Amino acid sequence: MPLTLPTHPLAVVPLKLWRPRWFDGVGLVLGAVAPDLAYTADGYGVTIHSHAWHAPLWWAVPLTLVLAPLVRWAAAPVAAHLPHGGPLALRDYGALPPSRHRWWVTAWSAVLGAVTHLLWDAVTHPTVDGGRVPFPPLTTEALPGWPWWLVVSRVSDLVGFGVAALLAVHIGRSGLIRRWYGPPPPVRRRPVRFWATAALVTAAGMALLPLQSVRLFHDQAIRALVVVSLALLAGAIAASPKHRARLPVP
Repeated sequence: MPLTLPTHPLAVVPLKLWRPRWFDGVGLVLGAVAPDLAYTADGYGVTIHSHAWHAPLWWAVPLTLVLAPLVRWAAAPVAAHLPHGGPLALRDYGALPPSRHRWWVTAWSAVLGAVTHLLWDAVTHPTVDGGRVPFPPLTTEALPGWPWWLVVSRVSDLVGFGVAALLAVHIGRSGLIRRWYGPPPPVRRRPVRFWATAALVTAAGMALLPLQSVRLFHDQAIRALVVVSLALLAGAIAASPKHRARLPVP
């Protein structure tokens, strides 16, 4: 299957470059990864059909509307503790504003992200959402042991990494984040507190992962991604007492 990051967001991030005011970049990315976030519930007796054709409306949109404010809140303190990144200009991402777009812009950006995820999965999986076969010809073998859907999946991942790297460098070198949102706000850096908290949460989360079995490695990878995200959020809270007062409550 295509990698949740960076492959899936690549289908929609160019929309932000094309029309910055029409699309919420945070909403596009969160919507593009939202269908796979349901895998965190695997093994707990909860089935979330996040890859159903109608799931972008009842899963991706609510999830994005809850997570987007948290991402925007954490952007400044997290980015301030990242390295400059040379051409990537990682600290520029701290300029993401607490609120930029109307909620419906974020919502329709999430829908677009989730729909492209489902369409991409339709040609890179043998089945989707409970066993439906979207394109039977893709289940035939291109090479011994390599059906066409697997070939498309592997190629899309390789291309995805390359394009993601080029896109990240383009955004950094062009200063697009600063052009859209201005310079990042001043944030007092507390690297020891930030990274110690992030490391502690990461270690605790990773230690808990093996306690609940999963069907696929991909499910565990999604959980690891969630753990790292929570660790960065915890680091931001610990390192930014004044910024913490503006922590959004979904």
